[in-house]
Parts: sequence; C-alpha cells; structure tokens
Amino acid sequence: MTRAAAEHAAALLERQHRRIQALLTDVRLGRDRAAAFAELVRLIVAHESVEQSLVYPIAHPPTDAARRSEQHQLLRALAELYDLGVQHPEFDRKFAQFTDLMSTHLTHQNLRELPLVRNCASPAYASRITAAVELVETFACVHRPVEPEPHRAVPPLSLFSRLCAAVDAGLGNRKSQAELDTRPTPSSRSALRS
Repeated sequence: MTRAAAEHAAALLERQHRRIQALLTDVRLGRDRAAAFAELVRLIVAHESVEQSLVYPIAHPPTDAARRSEQHQLLRALAELYDLGVQHPEFDRKFAQFTDLMSTHLTHQNLRELPLVRNCASPAYASRITAAVELVETFACVHRPVEPEPHRAVPPLSLFSRLCAAVDAGLGNRKSQAELDTRPTPSSRSALRS
C-alpha cells in the first residue's frame, strides 16, 4: 500500500512519455502537424518542469550536471524548432535530430529514473509529483484545443521557466527532511544502473 502513491506518480510520468512519443510520430508523419507540434511543445515543457523540480532531486545527486545539460539541450532544440515553425524548410531535418534526442532521453528516464521514483519516493513525495503533473498539465493547457496559429503560443523556454516556478512555489521546494531522506544512496543507484 505504501508504494501505491509512488507507482501512481511513475505511471503518470510514463503516460506522458507515451503521449510524447505518439506526438513525435504525428509531427513526423504530418498528421495535423501544426496542432500536434503545439501540443508536443506544451507537453514536453510541462513534463520537463516536473522532472527538474521533483524527479531529478531523487534520481540524481545534486552535482549531476549531465542530466540538467541533457534537459537544457532538449529545451534549446525544442525552442529552435518552435522559432522555425513547422513550415520552415529546415524543420524536418532538425525535428528528426530532436526526435532522436528526445527518444534517448525518454528511454533513459524509463530505465533509470522511474524505477527510483517507484522505489525511493516516500508516499508524501510521490503525491507531490502527482500533484505537480496535474498542476503543470493544467497550467500549460496540455489537453486544450490549439489556437489558430499553434506554433505561436508561449515560447518553450519561457513556459518552462514559468512552470518550474509554479511547481517550486506550489509544491516543489518545501521538502521536509523526511522527504529528502528518500533520495537513493550511491549503492542503490549503482544497482539500478546494472
């Protein structure tokens, strides 16, 4: 029973991973491309803001700059695609590169980070992750119909900053010592990597 909250939080993050993968395919295949790209931008930014604020603190030591660098690379690439727009002649080539980066990132999360959420997050911390996912999806309007010019919505980096601030203010940075003690030890991280 104590793992139910952690399992639910991980399942929500996995659901977002599946939706991101589906939207990557929709954009690549041209299925209502502008709308799919607009939803993809909002969902990735919402998802990454929760990871930044709540998943990375338990999945990586505070000194792990590689994860944050990978995330910033993804967000910069997404912002570049956003600036180009789906009609730009370079969009397809750059989107293919972005898809590879994003797919690698999601695979890494599924294999290394979500098991830590399931196994190391306290019920209270897992509930925080769940609430943050719901908050950012609402704030980023992830499930709403897109506007007539969807690629001209809020720019990804600006939206990411706003969502991280919302998560931190509402949920993320008021961690109790008990919640922080749920961080995995170096040995538990090593075991999960093998």
